Amino acid sequence: MSESDEQREIVAWFRSEYPQYAMCLRVSQSEGKKGGSRSAAIAWSKRTAMGVVKGESDIAILLPRGGFGSLLIEHKAEKGQHKTTEAQLAYIQHHNAVGNCAVVTRGVEFAKAAIRQYMAGNKS
Repeated sequence: MSESDEQREIVAWFRSEYPQYAMCLRVSQSEGKKGGSRSAAIAWSKRTAMGVVKGESDIAILLPRGGFGSLLIEHKAEKGQHKTTEAQLAYIQHHNAVGNCAVVTRGVEFAKAAIRQYMAGNKS
C-alpha cells in the first residue's frame, strides 16, 4: 500500500472513529513534489504563497489534548523506503518546541495508535 493510500485509510478511520472532530482534521496540501518541471515549480510557488510550509507534516489534528495544542503526524508507508527529510524533522522539532505533539509514524496501525493515545489525552 502506498503512503497516499495509507493516509487515505487513516483519514477515513479518524472520521469514522471521531466523527464529532472531523472538522479538526487537516492534511498537508504540499503533495510532496516541488521541482523537476516548470509546471511543478509554478504549482509549488502557488502552494507556498497560500501557506504551505516546507517539511509540513502530512496530518494535523487541530484539537488540544493532554497539554498539547495539536497533533501533527509525518506519516511514512509501512513497507515504503521513504525516510524523514531534514525539513520534515525540523518541522516536527519546531512544533514539539512550541507546545504541539509532533510525531513520525510508519504504517497505518502506528498512526492510529498515536492518534488514539493523543485523543485520550496521554502524553508520550
